[in-house]
Amino acid sequence: MFIVKMLNAFPLLILLFLIQFKTFGQPIPNYLSGIVSDAATDKPIPSASVSVIGLPLGTTTDGNGQFILSLENMQLPFKLIVSHVSFFRQEIAIDPNKTSEEIAIFLEPKDQKLNEVVVSATLTKKEAYKTSLPVEIITSREVQDQFRSNIVDALSRTPGFAQVWEYHSPLLLRGMNSNRVLVIKDGARRIGTFPGGYFGQDMDVYGAGKIEVVKGPGSVIYGSGAIAGIINVILPEPIGNKETNTKLVGGYGSNNNEGLGSVGFCHKSEKGGIRLHGKWRKTGEYYYGDGTLAENSNIEDHDLSLKAVLALTANQKITFDADYHYGNWGKPRGFNGPEKYFTEIRNIENGLHSALNYSFSPGKKILKAIKANVYYDKGIRDYYQYKHSTVTGKKTSLDLVHYKDNYGGGQLFVQLNFLDNNLLTIGSDAYLFRIDSPTDYVDYYNNTAGSSEGYTGAGQQCAGIFANDEWDVSERMNIVAGIRYDGALVTEGKTAGEAGRNVTRQAVSGNVGTVYSPTGDTHFSLNIGRAFRMPITEELFTQTVSCKGIKKGNPALMPEYSWNFDAGIRGASYNKKTIWDLTLFYNLVDNYICESPDTENDDVDFTYKNSDALLLGGELSLSHRFDAVFSTHNNLFAGLAASYVYGIDKSTDEANAPLFGIPPFSLLSDLKYQGICNRNFITGYFLKIESEYATAQNRVATVPEGTDGGPWGYEISAPHIVFNLSIGLNSNSLPGKPKIRFIAKNLFDTDYKPFGSYIPAMGRNIKMIIQFTI
Repeated sequence: MFIVKMLNAFPLLILLFLIQFKTFGQPIPNYLSGIVSDAATDKPIPSASVSVIGLPLGTTTDGNGQFILSLENMQLPFKLIVSHVSFFRQEIAIDPNKTSEEIAIFLEPKDQKLNEVVVSATLTKKEAYKTSLPVEIITSREVQDQFRSNIVDALSRTPGFAQVWEYHSPLLLRGMNSNRVLVIKDGARRIGTFPGGYFGQDMDVYGAGKIEVVKGPGSVIYGSGAIAGIINVILPEPIGNKETNTKLVGGYGSNNNEGLGSVGFCHKSEKGGIRLHGKWRKTGEYYYGDGTLAENSNIEDHDLSLKAVLALTANQKITFDADYHYGNWGKPRGFNGPEKYFTEIRNIENGLHSALNYSFSPGKKILKAIKANVYYDKGIRDYYQYKHSTVTGKKTSLDLVHYKDNYGGGQLFVQLNFLDNNLLTIGSDAYLFRIDSPTDYVDYYNNTAGSSEGYTGAGQQCAGIFANDEWDVSERMNIVAGIRYDGALVTEGKTAGEAGRNVTRQAVSGNVGTVYSPTGDTHFSLNIGRAFRMPITEELFTQTVSCKGIKKGNPALMPEYSWNFDAGIRGASYNKKTIWDLTLFYNLVDNYICESPDTENDDVDFTYKNSDALLLGGELSLSHRFDAVFSTHNNLFAGLAASYVYGIDKSTDEANAPLFGIPPFSLLSDLKYQGICNRNFITGYFLKIESEYATAQNRVATVPEGTDGGPWGYEISAPHIVFNLSIGLNSNSLPGKPKIRFIAKNLFDTDYKPFGSYIPAMGRNIKMIIQFTI
């Protein structure tokens, strides 16, 4: 009977099937299956989280890396987020026509730090372990997770760097200040209006994709100033798979009522795209660790940037980027010296940076690539200098200098592949810098005021040619060698309507380095470089107002030359869970340009002189990953980093005289516990504890006779240890995929002064930052 009924119903079943087939094309399965594997080893990844963006739906992979996800009541299409604590997460769009197929997902391991691709060392994309100089990479995630404010803050936990002040701090790498550390943005050189070099507070690090740091000589590729190292801020390119998103970031800091707002918009496709980013940051006055208010320490930053990419053909593209910065910042008491009051000063600066890049990769056997860039910067910086009566302590006069700079240049290079294991880069670059300094004068004692043109058209221009050769001798050894020639013209410009002096300077630099890898996880490196720095117009000619007082140039200065010797070992062990990197350096600097008291001019505090210096030391970083701590989905990272510099001023009769501005031994450590889960609202989290320890700094330069030193570098600092705590929560299931971070800086409210500074550091600061992606 049952069979008869089924036969009678058969035509109806066929009709229903045909209707369904016609309507949908194929039945929609009620599940999605796949396998998640390690992109480096092709091995399956167990305990990986697989969740649906915007929905509280997810699962984890089994011991074979496989997963099954229910699709009941799902609307196609949708996106998955696949994550694991030991791998970089990946977003995957699910094709409605392929839900019946098992999908294969490959995750890049996080512990492959040595395999990260860098471009700053040789203008070529290569793994970090193949560079003969030590390389550090700071990701945009690290910047945001710790609520960093500028380049100096972002680099503060990188071994070899030191920070003096909270905001307006020089870049200090291996004991050398900003004018010996070259800052570039996507390959375009940046210059500031400060005689001490580019400080970096006017660059928005929240819009960056990553920051590459190459420690050691870089003059062959980048020219003047690349003695201690190179910092390359790289913006992500809006090109690739079609995608449009908006990122919103908001933050707050308790110590100084800091407010942060950031908006980023990106639209990209295979033919190109555009990325816009804006940031606003404003603070009140902050408190020291002892509870004292730091008057006039408030800051306000406004940043706006644009980056656009257009693919002309499959192997040609043009990139344009521009950014604008406006800043307003003050200097608390002690900034210019231990007893100086500058609480009425508001320093205003704004700048425009623009750059155009062209790249052509023809894919020919010999001609591998042609790349060119041009850039232009324009900036304004107001600098106030109050003078006080030594008797009454009251203001007697004010110098208000309006520094205005124009700066531009470019680079062109060709990469040639004569042999399969050889790459020759030949190029040329040049830049021109001009600065004007109109000044307003106020005499409070005589109740008069006036102004002058100051210097007009002062500056320098420099051009160079270089050749750099990379040779993979074998799978275990590669060699890099290069040479460069530069010529510079430095001009005093016009003063009081009359043309000033001009001088020319020349320099030759070179570099040779090698990396030997006895195993795939151990790499020895050795590098010998000859780097240089041309004197600038502020050092040769012009009279400038600075934190230390009035400085006047010395036209007899010669270029600085540095012999740099770097030796290192880096690698991984214990199934790549332990990563280490040790580098030792020895730098001999001839004609080291340093400040010297001016004994001939009563109205001038300092001038410059050539000296000789010796700097030696090293950096060590060590980390280990513990898997499956308390849970198969969680792990623990333990890290340790140390750095030390010993600097000798060879211009004095004193044996081993301390060189100015050398930081003490520092030791950084951190513990980070992180995990993933598939809760309704939380899909990932971390807890991180950091410590920063610095020994006493007893080797400080002697305060020049007839001056009061200032603003930093002559102060003996006490040892101190500071602890930081941060907590992070991620949610892929909530709309906007929110990320929340809680950060406690200086957790125990330690009262201390950074090395050489007259100003104490900020006390406890509780911060919160949240990000949404739409």
